[in-house]
Amino acid sequence: MNDIKTPEKLLVYMSNNINYGYLGKNGRVYHYDDEDFNSAWYSQYILESKEDLLKNLCGNCFDQVEFERDWFLKNNYEIKTIYEMVLLDYDNEYPTHSFLIFKYDDNWFWFENSDFNNRGIHKFSSLDELLNYQYKRYVEYLKTFNITIEEIDEIIITEFNEPEKHITAKEYLEHVIDSKLLFSSGKFK
Repeated sequence: MNDIKTPEKLLVYMSNNINYGYLGKNGRVYHYDDEDFNSAWYSQYILESKEDLLKNLCGNCFDQVEFERDWFLKNNYEIKTIYEMVLLDYDNEYPTHSFLIFKYDDNWFWFENSDFNNRGIHKFSSLDELLNYQYKRYVEYLKTFNITIEEIDEIIITEFNEPEKHITAKEYLEHVIDSKLLFSSGKFK
């Protein structure tokens, strides 16, 4: 890790070495193609530390963002960590996502490894442009789940600080939902 000096090299390292999955409370590493991957997530998931991720070479977007946070801060970048979800008062299967953005030379960049369909470093001239772009991509993805217009109106986007390591899925969700609200009720704050 000490040899990685640029965001581009970090992305290459992560895309070549980090698989999508999560660490369970039981110590088991759950991989994306495991039969019980989805059914065990809420009851088993714990947020990995940097050391866990390097040992297991596996993590979901929550874990990977914290790994990225560590690298970017150690390398003196201005960053924000963002969370998006459809916040409904009933259970739903809509995906959520955490991602890291960083500022460099007066531009903002979306750093993405865990979402392999959008993997890369995406450049934007402003924070507003980046957040609007990401929101539109998220809505388009949610449409593949047959989301209703009323449910789209319940999307929230938050900016969150570093959570404690090894917290549960419930604790992580409480942390990111109770963070700085950037978007709700169909508009940016």
